[in-house]
Amino acid sequence: MKLPGTTTQEENIHIVMGKLNIQEGNIFLDIGCGSGAVSEAASRFTDRIYGIDIRPEAIEASKSRVPLGIFLLGEASQLIYELPNIDRCFIGGTRNIDEFFPLLKEKANPGLTIVINLARLGMASKVATLMNEHGMFKEILQIQISRGYKLSGDLALKPFNPIFMVVGKC
Repeated sequence: MKLPGTTTQEENIHIVMGKLNIQEGNIFLDIGCGSGAVSEAASRFTDRIYGIDIRPEAIEASKSRVPLGIFLLGEASQLIYELPNIDRCFIGGTRNIDEFFPLLKEKANPGLTIVINLARLGMASKVATLMNEHGMFKEILQIQISRGYKLSGDLALKPFNPIFMVVGKC
C-alpha cells in the first residue's frame, strides 16, 4: 500500500535502528507510523510496539506488518497520555510537533532516545532547536542514498532525496 508522504528507505531504517539501540523489553513508539516499516524493524528487538497516525490506512498497514503492536488513530498530542512511559521513539510525522514533543519528555523513561527523520531542511532546523530547548539534542545527520542501475552497459547511481536525521536523548 502506497501512502502519501515520504517512505522511509530501507537503508535509513537500518541507521534509525542503530541510533535507537532498542533493547529487549523497551517500549517503542512510532509517531507517524505510516506503512509500519519502522515499527516492523523495531519489533525484531522488542515486542512492546506502539504507533500513532492520523490516517486510518496507515494504522491498517502498520497492524498488518506488526500484528501484536498497538496502533492508535489520531493526533499524537491527544494519544500520548494513553501510552506507557516510552524508552525509544521514532518520529516520521512532524505534524503538530510543537504540541506533542513536550509530552514525550513527560512520558519518558530515563535514557529515552528519539530519532526524527525529515525531508525538509527548515523543519530539521526547527526540530533540532526544539530538542535543544528541551535539553535533548544529541546530533543531526544528513543521509544521502543512491542506488545503482544499469546504464549503457555500465552502472550509474540514481540519488534519492536526502533526509535529515535528528537524534535526541534524555
